[in-house]
Amino acid sequence: MKNKRLYHALAVLLLAMLLLSLRGPVYAQNYSFAVPELLMQVYVQPDGSTQIIYDITFENFGSTIDIVDIGTPHSNYNISTMSASIDGVALTDIRKSEYVNPGVEVHLAGKAIPTGGKGTLHFEMTMPEMIFSDTTNKENASLQITPTWFDSSLVRGTGTIEIRITMLEGIQLDEVLYQDVPFTDKGTENGRVVAVWRYENVSATKAYRVGVSFPQRGLTNITKVSTWDLFTRWLGQFMGGIGSIIGFCFPMAVPVFIIWSIVRGAIKASKPNYLPPIAQVEGGGIKRGLTAPEAAVILELPLTKVLMLVIFGLLEKGLVRKVKGTGSLTEALTVEIAEPYRTDLKDADARAQYRRSVAQKQGTVIHNYEDAFLDLIQENPGKPVKNLNVVKPMQKLVDIAAAKMQGFDLSDTRDYYRRVIERAMQQAAALGDIEQRQQYLDKYGSWVMLDKDYRSVMTVGNYNYWPIWARQTHAVGTGAAGATTARPAAASSGRPAPKFGDVASSFAGWAETTMGGMAAAIMPTSLQKPAPVTRTSSSSGGFRSSCACACAGCACACACAGGGR
Repeated sequence: MKNKRLYHALAVLLLAMLLLSLRGPVYAQNYSFAVPELLMQVYVQPDGSTQIIYDITFENFGSTIDIVDIGTPHSNYNISTMSASIDGVALTDIRKSEYVNPGVEVHLAGKAIPTGGKGTLHFEMTMPEMIFSDTTNKENASLQITPTWFDSSLVRGTGTIEIRITMLEGIQLDEVLYQDVPFTDKGTENGRVVAVWRYENVSATKAYRVGVSFPQRGLTNITKVSTWDLFTRWLGQFMGGIGSIIGFCFPMAVPVFIIWSIVRGAIKASKPNYLPPIAQVEGGGIKRGLTAPEAAVILELPLTKVLMLVIFGLLEKGLVRKVKGTGSLTEALTVEIAEPYRTDLKDADARAQYRRSVAQKQGTVIHNYEDAFLDLIQENPGKPVKNLNVVKPMQKLVDIAAAKMQGFDLSDTRDYYRRVIERAMQQAAALGDIEQRQQYLDKYGSWVMLDKDYRSVMTVGNYNYWPIWARQTHAVGTGAAGATTARPAAASSGRPAPKFGDVASSFAGWAETTMGGMAAAIMPTSLQKPAPVTRTSSSSGGFRSSCACACAGCACACACAGGGR
């Protein structure tokens, strides 16, 4: 009986210790503030570190805010690399936080925010060991991060949270892939790709984790991590919260790992930002005659590139026309159905037959997968492409490409189209005469754009290629060898430069910015696989604790809850 009471007492004690270990920081009850704006900028550095810059605006409704706690991604920081200011006045007192672990506290000194006052805290820090190997793609690096957040009992109202991750120079726009959460915008600024996530009317009281995968090019240091490393890291964080009962819980690691592996497999199968893989059929021969978008499907290129090729194909054939879209992130590409192809017919087959009859008279062809895109565009007049829900049309394209591959050898077919793309690039590059190159790109531009380095043949010296549908009726610039270079009207319209640089000066830059913006139109996890999976590509997912994360695609970097106190 005594033993039972002892065991019961110990169990109660252990439970109490567990609850205490999981408690968040205790703040005085008279603190109350709003966070109308929180901007987090993250700059990837060659040594695998990141420079993190915060601009956080506070509106104070409670006691004076004299200290602000900022969560850090991990504890291996150096306060000497940190700086802070409030409303332009430098702050010099930064210490390890007594409330947030890991984290620091910034003392506002004589610039404390009084009741009814407002202030913007600017905070900068350098965090080492932030770039990890991507466990789902050995060629890529991976970064996941969460802005600092605040205790929900202290925060009033909602605001805007914006996260911007800037890549190293040399990384191309279509090489930067999101993990789990699609980009709000993606573009270039000062020659570097910038990925943007923007949350409107949200409370800064929870973790908004975002992530990117990108080539390891230019990095001199990457933290290598395996699937087992991720699991043990998560397990260590979990057991650390439990404390004294770690010895009791550790035997659970094996069954938990088995379950986690199954979940990880399911997550990887969703392949965010990439098309579902197609089954391999050995010895079936090469499937020729695919269009560029269909070839992109079987090559498993990014969804945004496939969508771009479809839309550009519709523009090239005159099935749709561009309404607007200069390449800036504030003026997204918008298209509408060309007048001859508009129809009020209710039946989808009747609409397709009508448009095909018009196309035949116009001397062009409408592919089966294009019908769904035309219907979607007609049903949503004036809506930018990035705001269209293209899941169903994309699914039809995937299904058609998969059906065409039945009975053919996937590996041989992929090799064949890789050679087609390589040959298209070589032939374009070999044409020194600008007029000849322009004519060649007019005919084979879609195949050239399947190559990751396509901009190298579209922008040479002062020459910038623009497709027929984007050109002005007269030349406005001079290219190499004195040849004229066609540019779209928007390039010389007198508007201020786009937010992400002067992308209007080249079609390649405009296309990359447009392609990046299209990510919002695609929900890759909604696409169904047309055939059994044979390989996978970049994805992410996994476990998360309150202050750090471990994910299948990489190791996360998350900030803990912070706040004024």
